[in-house]
Amino acid sequence: MPYVLGIHLGATATSAAVVRRDENQAVPASPFPLGSAAPAVPTMLCKVQDGSFVAGEVAQRQEPAHHEWVVRSFTRQVGDDCPLLVGSEFVTAHRLAAVMIEWVADQVAHRQGAPPDHIAVAHHAAWGPHRTHLVYRELAQLGLNEVTLLPESVAVGLDYASRTRVEENDTIAVANIGGSGCDATVLRKSQDGELPGFEVLGSPLDSEHPSGQALDDEVLGYLRKELGESSPALDPADPRDRVAAFQLRAECIRGREALSHQPGIALRVELPQVRTQVALSRAKYEQLARNHLEYVPDLLQQAVQSAPIGSTEPGALVLAGGTARTPLVQQLVSRRFEQQAQVDGAPELVAARGAACAARTVLLPGRSRPVAAEETSLLMRVEHDPESLPIVEEESEAPERPEVPRPPVEIEPLSLEPPETNRTFKIIKLVLAAALIIFGLVLTYMQGWGGPQQPSLGILSR
Repeated sequence: MPYVLGIHLGATATSAAVVRRDENQAVPASPFPLGSAAPAVPTMLCKVQDGSFVAGEVAQRQEPAHHEWVVRSFTRQVGDDCPLLVGSEFVTAHRLAAVMIEWVADQVAHRQGAPPDHIAVAHHAAWGPHRTHLVYRELAQLGLNEVTLLPESVAVGLDYASRTRVEENDTIAVANIGGSGCDATVLRKSQDGELPGFEVLGSPLDSEHPSGQALDDEVLGYLRKELGESSPALDPADPRDRVAAFQLRAECIRGREALSHQPGIALRVELPQVRTQVALSRAKYEQLARNHLEYVPDLLQQAVQSAPIGSTEPGALVLAGGTARTPLVQQLVSRRFEQQAQVDGAPELVAARGAACAARTVLLPGRSRPVAAEETSLLMRVEHDPESLPIVEEESEAPERPEVPRPPVEIEPLSLEPPETNRTFKIIKLVLAAALIIFGLVLTYMQGWGGPQQPSLGILSR
């Protein structure tokens, strides 16, 4: 059966969802598992010997031993002029983003037996026309032309509207807490624009805090504090120590995610000289994470105040991203706005499901497919109607124009002094000034700094 594909290209994780195209009924979007243990995979690429890339879990397994060939966290650098060093070659971030999208599309097409009819990619909310144009261009070079890019906040709103009734002109405040930062956006339900769904009000607010990585650092710091002196120093140059460090980091991520729905967990510590378990309760974890999660309601409130919605509160508060599973962040947001924050059962997959809904909407009859602009020149191109242009015969001569006299130009000559005379006079003045200064210093030294004078014999005899 034909289908469309939605991809969420996150900073630390990438997920996918598909929607079956059935004209008789509206089929909801369903997540497509990309990993062996989880639907989402790390946003990582590893360059292999033949010049191609492997992604996801395969690239993650190569990082401890071949970290110089592995690249991550490149989505926030899309549009930068400085490329990234992957192995021995430099690759632009927008090229890496297109390669990651192509890898997901190939994985889905291989298991579905056919390529999708259309692909919609949810990207970072701070991307503008320049960044999206670069990604469109790289995707076209890879042979992916049926692609639509949309902000991840809009994708979250589309997924929320597919499960909850949202009236026209209703507003939604979306906070997406990802692995490398948090962004807040206010949306308004509208049927205008290229995609019928939501329009962004104001400018999205982006912050590096809180983030899933910052919370992982808190858990890792707690482990080091509990281990105390028994915590060995790891050498980054040692392959065994590097593998142990990656495993410990992965255990911190697993523990943070488990504490979202469990009252406590035992973290496994497997280091070259230490093998033990450290208990971490949810209350202790929330105490560590509170300073970070308190930024979420502040960022949402700033986005609401900057959006042109007047003094009214948004109709709904939607939290997305893996960190939104934490019950504390839901409590903080609900307490600040005095209304319940909406969190899906799998908040890390809502952007991919919303992107799949957008891909289905693009193929609706009467909808124009958004494409990237071919020209990015800052000069405005003016097109004329050929019929409105005057016809000039080749044999006719243009009438002579009368010569207009130029206005007089007065040039004031520069006053130049004879160089030799001025130079000699200046040298004499400098020499005299230097001689006076030296004479003054010598006289001062002889009178005041020459040391105490000896008393005469006549005075002593008295």
